[in-house]
Order: sequence, then structure tokens, then C-alpha cells
Amino acid sequence: MLVDFHMHTNVSDGTYMPRDLVTLAKEKQIQAISITDHDEVGAYGQLTNEDRTGIQIYHGCEFSTYYNEKEVHVLGYQFSLDHPELQDYISHFKEVRRSRIHKMVDKCAEAGYDISYEELVNTFTDAVSFGRPHIAQLLIAHGYVKTVGEAFDTMLNPNGPCFVPKEKYAPQQAIDLIHRAGGIAVLAHPKLVENDDYVHELLELPFDGVEVYHSSHSAEDSAKYHQFATDKGLLISGGSDFHGIQDRFPESIGLGEYEIQSEWVAEFMKALQGA
Repeated sequence: MLVDFHMHTNVSDGTYMPRDLVTLAKEKQIQAISITDHDEVGAYGQLTNEDRTGIQIYHGCEFSTYYNEKEVHVLGYQFSLDHPELQDYISHFKEVRRSRIHKMVDKCAEAGYDISYEELVNTFTDAVSFGRPHIAQLLIAHGYVKTVGEAFDTMLNPNGPCFVPKEKYAPQQAIDLIHRAGGIAVLAHPKLVENDDYVHELLELPFDGVEVYHSSHSAEDSAKYHQFATDKGLLISGGSDFHGIQDRFPESIGLGEYEIQSEWVAEFMKALQGA
């Protein structure tokens, strides 16, 4: 049984509408999923009972945090969607995200790249929220770069001329919020932390699990982080991090191409069902 507990819709920085992403997951014979939009849970309000038929859907969210000036993502699952603190967080970061993208587009223009916020809005008319991938696609359309990956590696990375950092929210804060809302907290894609000393330090925090299986992880990476999780007695999760954007990661994948078998994450699934 194929499962995928990390994917994004156009409610954050993916390209698919929530119900279209669920339909695609069904077509790919993925039987259990979680939509984990960045600092957003609006996708779940768009799903009908028909959308939820024939597939297990566990709600989730990917929280953007920083640890020692390094961006670290925390996945939350099966928390109360209407928890007041969670809703306050979502409202706050929705405005933060809008302001940040405005600033990044302005920095692109100042650096000589002829794009504008108006063009962003007019180009991505189905987007509920904008992110760096949308800016990258404008840069491609104007011929400044060839791929999303190239845009991320040059002008849109933390050392690039068009980057604006996110608001500094600590991993401990995200974990505590997830727990107060009754959910499960998982360290996302530890390889992308790019510092295993930090990963060890982060796993001293009260995480419930580790995203061992991720599209950026090699088999050797997954084996290593599986051992990290086992040593700490933590749950083992996995997800593709699908955005529907070509070249979002070095190995651009379609939904279902990065296969995660349910038996690999069986204890995590039990925890989701019990949350």
C-alpha cells in the first residue's frame, strides 16, 4: 500500500488545487495521504465528502522555523484544525508570507530582473498564496534562468540578491503549538538541514517522529535517519514533498514516483489514527 504524508497545494506554494491533488493521488493508487501546506491548513476546507471517499486523508501542516539561523521545517499532523492558537498562527503567517513575497519581487526588480507583483498575480490566477517557486517561474518566463532549481540556487537562495528571510519562529515553538492542538510533531527532511550535528540537537527537542523517507534522501540517507529515529525511539514518517513544479528538487518527481510503502511507516500511521 502506497502512502505519502508530505505534499503541497496551491493554498501554499504547490500548483494543484486540493481536490485535484487528491484525485491525482487516487489515480496513482496512493491510499493514505496528508496535505502539508506551508503554514496553512486551508486545503482541508475545500475537500468534499466525495473527495475523501476511497482514500485516507490525515490533515497536516508544514511549519517554517529557524534553528541557529538555519531554516528547519516541522511537520504537524492530526492537530485540531480549529484550535484558536493554531488559527492565530495561520492568520499571522498568511500576512507575513504576503509581505515577504512583495519584498522579494521588489528586490528582484531592484537587481535588474524585470518582474512585478502585478505580473505575479496576473500570471498565477489560481494561486491562493505565492511562494518562491512562483517568482522562479516568472524569472524563467523572462529568460533569466532556465529552471526553478537554478533560480533557487542563484538569486532566491539565502545568500542571493532577491532573498528575504522568513520570520524567525523556533522549532520548539512549533512543536509546542502542535502538541497543544493535540497533534504529532515530525522533523521534516533532515538531510535538507545540511548539518547532522544540528539534526542530533533538534532531536533532543520533544519531536514525536522523523521524516526518514523523503524525495531528497538517498537510500543511504534514509538508512541513516532511520537509525537516528530508532535510537531516539521516534516514529518514522515519509513523504514526497510533491509541489507539482518541475525541478523543485534536483530529482524532479511526479506524484507516486517516490514510493513509500505503508509497512515502512506502520507505527506512524497507528499514531495518526489514534491522534
